[in-house]
Amino acid sequence: MNKGTRFFNCDFQVHSPRDINWTGNKPVTDTDRNAYADTFVLACREKGINAVAITDHHDLSFFPYIKNAANNEVDSEGEPIRESDKLVVFPGIELTLSNPPCQALLLLDANFPEDQLIRVLHKLAIEPNPIEEPSTKETIPIPSDVINGLNDLQIKLDTIDVLKGKYIVLPHTSRGHKGLLRRDFYEHYIKMPCVGGYADGALSDNQGLKNILEGKDRNYGFKSIAVFQTSDNRKETFEDLGTATTWVKWATPTAEALRQACLAKESRMSLTEPVLPQVFISRISVTNSKFLGRVELELNQQYSAFIGGRGTGKSTLLEYIRWGLCDQILGVDKYDSESEILKRRRTLIEKTLVPFAGEIRIVASINGIEHIVKRNSVSKEILLKIGDGEFEKASEDEVRRLIPIQAYSQKQLSSVGVRTDELKRFIQQPIANELNNIGFNLREVSKNLKNAYGNLVRKIEIQNEIDELRLQSKSVHEQVQNLRNLLKGLTEEDKKVIENKELFENEQTYIQESTNEIALFEEKFKSIAKSLKNYPSQLDDETKILNEKLIGELQSSKTKLFGDIGKNLEKIIDLFNEENLEDYNDSITKWKALKKSFDISYDQIKEKASANESIIKEINKLEARLRELTDSINDRLSKIKELGNPESVFAAEKIKWYSLHQEKIDLLDKQAKLFTELSKGLIQAEVTKSINIRSIQELLLTSFTGTRISKEKIDGICNQITENESPLDSWKQALEELKSLAEYRILENKPIELPETPTLTAAGLNDINKQRIAELFNPENWLSMLTQEIEFEPKFFYATGNQMDDIIPFSEASAGQQATALLSVLLNQEGIPLLIDQPEDDIDNRAITEIIENIWTAKSKRQLIFTSHNANLVVNGDAELVVCCDYKESSQQTQGEIKHEGAIDNSEIRDEITLIMEGGEKAFKLRKEKYGF
Repeated sequence: MNKGTRFFNCDFQVHSPRDINWTGNKPVTDTDRNAYADTFVLACREKGINAVAITDHHDLSFFPYIKNAANNEVDSEGEPIRESDKLVVFPGIELTLSNPPCQALLLLDANFPEDQLIRVLHKLAIEPNPIEEPSTKETIPIPSDVINGLNDLQIKLDTIDVLKGKYIVLPHTSRGHKGLLRRDFYEHYIKMPCVGGYADGALSDNQGLKNILEGKDRNYGFKSIAVFQTSDNRKETFEDLGTATTWVKWATPTAEALRQACLAKESRMSLTEPVLPQVFISRISVTNSKFLGRVELELNQQYSAFIGGRGTGKSTLLEYIRWGLCDQILGVDKYDSESEILKRRRTLIEKTLVPFAGEIRIVASINGIEHIVKRNSVSKEILLKIGDGEFEKASEDEVRRLIPIQAYSQKQLSSVGVRTDELKRFIQQPIANELNNIGFNLREVSKNLKNAYGNLVRKIEIQNEIDELRLQSKSVHEQVQNLRNLLKGLTEEDKKVIENKELFENEQTYIQESTNEIALFEEKFKSIAKSLKNYPSQLDDETKILNEKLIGELQSSKTKLFGDIGKNLEKIIDLFNEENLEDYNDSITKWKALKKSFDISYDQIKEKASANESIIKEINKLEARLRELTDSINDRLSKIKELGNPESVFAAEKIKWYSLHQEKIDLLDKQAKLFTELSKGLIQAEVTKSINIRSIQELLLTSFTGTRISKEKIDGICNQITENESPLDSWKQALEELKSLAEYRILENKPIELPETPTLTAAGLNDINKQRIAELFNPENWLSMLTQEIEFEPKFFYATGNQMDDIIPFSEASAGQQATALLSVLLNQEGIPLLIDQPEDDIDNRAITEIIENIWTAKSKRQLIFTSHNANLVVNGDAELVVCCDYKESSQQTQGEIKHEGAIDNSEIRDEITLIMEGGEKAFKLRKEKYGF
């Protein structure tokens, strides 16, 4: 299938061993010449040269040998080289003219009939040396009576029927003895019909010479031409071959293609290897459909244009691509017109594909890796294949993430201006990966914040419980002490035993705390040991690596480290067994014996005081309560120790939370500035102060349910935030104030006065409002509010460019102004494929020229796929591939087909453009007139 034009690395001045000044052997026999030709083709392959012109002085004898070797080239395994990858060989002659006294290259179509080459030489009155001779004849300038100027050269060559339109003349563009740019040669340059020239070696940096060639010199008629760098190789070692090349774009290797390249040199020629999009759709297949039937279409890596009369299927092809890649239409629930776009797409699929069980197959290349998507219209199944892998089921989201595109239906671009979601896409889509990473990190931090704050609140609650229990314990303890002192009939020794009761209680508390600590860490170490079973990770056998030995050593070291950790953990866990805790348990046993003895003595003393029966009964009850309180306090203290330091964890996570939001703002702001630059100042975007206040307003309304705080006061809080120089900082302050109110009821030392809240007060909230918040707004509400990711809504403005430099809201600019500005941005952005259905319907016609220039630069940054009725966008936009859609039977208009596909170099394509496109003939004239030809 024809994919239109593509770049070839070309060396258009290469001499053969027939050259008089050749350095090296001069093969004479066919066998030797064929051997040299094979070596030459291999040298071109090694140097990355895709096309050459064999240009001996006034001779064409060696061309057939090189051509034959290129046609029969095989790879390292002896397999024939693919036709599209074969070396392109142009027949050529290096001419030496008498008038003007200069040299010029005459290049012919690569497929020019070899048996007609001699006619070219005879027309120029050149009698070459016999082919059996090792060298060409001494070069004698072609006399003026044979060729009298470059115009005359063209006239004479056009008289050869098989040659007309199949050659191009490139004069030498230097100021040297064989160049056309010598002093007093102005008229020759101005009047010549040539659209290009050539240079020996790299193009000169001389500014004066550059000005002439770029059409900036009055003496040379402000005439611009393209120049091909060439190596002028004439060495058997090929050391000069490819040292100065030119990248040229064509579909078919003809002189006409080279002429087209000269006419659009900004688009079709490059002195360095051109930069091309690395994400592009290479092919679309439709297994069957109602209107177009079966479709097999290869697309160009740069700019493909679908043309045809109305209703011939060009928009259908675009929609098939979009549907196949699961392209999402934003804002369907909000905007009727976009709902209509979605409805039209569904109707198209249901009517043209479903009845025929049609399947769309899209092949895309992403940084050199082929991705194939198959989407079935009936089963709705989506299959995805990446590289050499197998087809696997995929979701629409997965396809969109892997093969993203940016696409607009008819008239959609001009309606974007009033849709915030679509405008945001211009800012967000180029940085989607970075925003996704920030979003992921925010979700992780949100989870950590919730855990940390839950622990923090729990710690506060437990601490409050401990304080309350300690207060009760203090009261009970003093009651017990007082009752003990009231006991009568006790000796001093008995009183001493009673006093020791408290000391034993303290010891029991400490022992219980110690046992809890040991149990806690035994559990922690066992938990670590359990998780350690999943480590270390091992390098997959299928993962390819370069430094196998070094990585193997690294893996061994890591495995040993984790092994040592495991062994040491086992030793640590062994420390908790009964044998290792024998001394500890013995001490407890001894203490329990002492305690038991003491308890007997204590109980006996209490029994002695029979007259104090009621007191003893109360002491027993209070001592049981005191033990209960002590155990409760110990349990809670253990919990607090387990919680660690949630205050510092929460504070650190909160800093991360706001830092990530600031990172997002900075990223969006940077992209907004770039967006402004890409629009060439027509659109201005503001992000830093454009916090999404609607989401905050909804949070406040939900969280304040039941507080009876009016919507006006909530709006007042929102106004306080948006009017601040840094809305994010203002929102942070408001959240801190709300936190103090949410925690008011659980504070350890609850203050009498409500906390200070300057932001809330300034927003109009009074003490009653704050009191209601403190009563009904709990920490869980506040945490939900804190961990809600904040979005930012860029604001867009249009620079009118009028005398007053007025800046107006983008939505107030005209549809044409909006679309033209947005299209400029799209064409200046790098990245994913851009698909637009009839962009000319949206843009201001006065901006066509600027849009065309943008297209030329755009297609080196991103793939363009347009449908169009405007010939200028196709012809002067220099579409690499033109796909012509038409009816199979024009009288019936019920079945469509892809009638032709190719570049504008192709006469069939040019005829179709002239016949069916608006301004087709004028577009071709404009293309030529742009360069003064």
